[in-house]
Amino acid sequence: SFVVTKKTVQMTPSSSTVASLEICPLLKGDFKIIGIRFKLLGEVWIYHRFDLPGPLLQDTQLNRSKRVRGKSMLLKSKIEEEMPSLKVTITPNNKKQSTVLQGQISSWVLKLSNYGYAPAANIMLKTNAPWLNINDEMGEEKDENSPTSNCVGPSGTLMKIPFRGTHKSGILQPGESIEVPVLIRTSGGGRQDFYMLCRYELGKENAQDSSPRHRWARKLLSIPVYPSITMSASLMPSYVNNGEHVLSVELMNYRSDRDTGLDINFDNLCVISRHFEVKQLHGQFIADGVTNSLIPVDNKSSALEVGWQERVALHYLVTPIAGTTASCNISTLPFSIAGSASFDYAKHGDAHLTDFICRERAHDVFRSMLENHRREKERLLAEQEKEGQPRHVAQIRRAKTSLSESESNLSSLSNGPVAQPHPTSIAHMCPSEGTSNINVICSWSASVGEEDQHGTIVGQHHLRNMLIRPQNKSKGCPLSMTAKHLEKVCHDFDTASHLDVDVEITFRNRLVETTVEFEFA
Repeated sequence: SFVVTKKTVQMTPSSSTVASLEICPLLKGDFKIIGIRFKLLGEVWIYHRFDLPGPLLQDTQLNRSKRVRGKSMLLKSKIEEEMPSLKVTITPNNKKQSTVLQGQISSWVLKLSNYGYAPAANIMLKTNAPWLNINDEMGEEKDENSPTSNCVGPSGTLMKIPFRGTHKSGILQPGESIEVPVLIRTSGGGRQDFYMLCRYELGKENAQDSSPRHRWARKLLSIPVYPSITMSASLMPSYVNNGEHVLSVELMNYRSDRDTGLDINFDNLCVISRHFEVKQLHGQFIADGVTNSLIPVDNKSSALEVGWQERVALHYLVTPIAGTTASCNISTLPFSIAGSASFDYAKHGDAHLTDFICRERAHDVFRSMLENHRREKERLLAEQEKEGQPRHVAQIRRAKTSLSESESNLSSLSNGPVAQPHPTSIAHMCPSEGTSNINVICSWSASVGEEDQHGTIVGQHHLRNMLIRPQNKSKGCPLSMTAKHLEKVCHDFDTASHLDVDVEITFRNRLVETTVEFEFA
């Protein structure tokens, strides 16, 4: 049963009008509007049945050729119990800023309001890019194996929103609103569309249903992103000590969001690794802070001010950490003569420093694995279409490889469950076993706004997974060669036509799990 409103309409000859009616179902179940009836001049009843064409079916070639239509679902509804209804809004803290730079980290407020008649629980947020980082204010202790930004799953873009409700934590009551502080780091260039999809469930105190009812809320954020800086780096073996490498970082200012005041301040450089620490090479900085080609910032002794289209190159020494390390090492490198500082993430780790780079890595790995899975499915479908034909050599080798992998997985499971770090954790970015890599973070700041609305913004640029010692193959030479000899030798060539000097040449294999054959002449 249902209740419908009644409305009186007066129309002139040869005219058209729109009449709106409201329907309130009284029982749960399937609800369908068949037609409408109206009474003319209070005497004659007229009935009209709705006949709406359904959508064209495109699932088969026969349906496409005959233009077969499906059933129309416009006038059909499913009446259920009272449900929550969330409205999602996101606003920046600094509303005066109109432009955003690449890598800029800005503070926003995510507001969730429940306009429904039932409480909402288990609120999840899915985004199309790892831009958003939730500030966890629940006070939970985290280590380097914990997920960053309350992430769920391996994608790095699915998060559970933490909040404290008025009656119970994680339950948003009807008529209640919460504000969650978030950080957004933009990437890319031009106008970028940031999609947010919020999923929430019906919150019940005595929930016995294994699959509770849920709803969705969508939000689109369109942001114009302007260029800021470019960062590139290279690694070369050092010829001084065994195992040391030289890290060269090149930074350039490409800012173009306004006509004047395009300077960018480089605050510090952070290098994250489990097996290596980074130190500054001597001679690059003077007592005032930097060399003559760079300008020190007045209020920041450890920052560099780089003008528009200026380029700076800095060099650092990468040294292996002696012994085994239980946690990741973060080397903070200020742009001054003060040197560098290294500390353990487990003791002094800054979550906001590494959250974005960890989630970016997890998102890229997830996308590559998803693409490989799609290609594998297409290959299997193609093989199924060719059933009955003899298999070629590649198919036989692939089948043996998949069989050996499944056997190894079963043997590892039989040994007992092993705690694995979360895909978005810093421990997953810097594994204790496997390749020796480093990850570089450059923190910068810049001035924005006009003279009457002056402000300062901050940002980060990342370089991930720079291999120091590759596992199998690399684009560079797998060998490093060093020579040890006397630096100064005095000899009289008038008495002797030649000089014999002892030279010790050392070859090092940079690959970890692969032998290298070479000829020396």
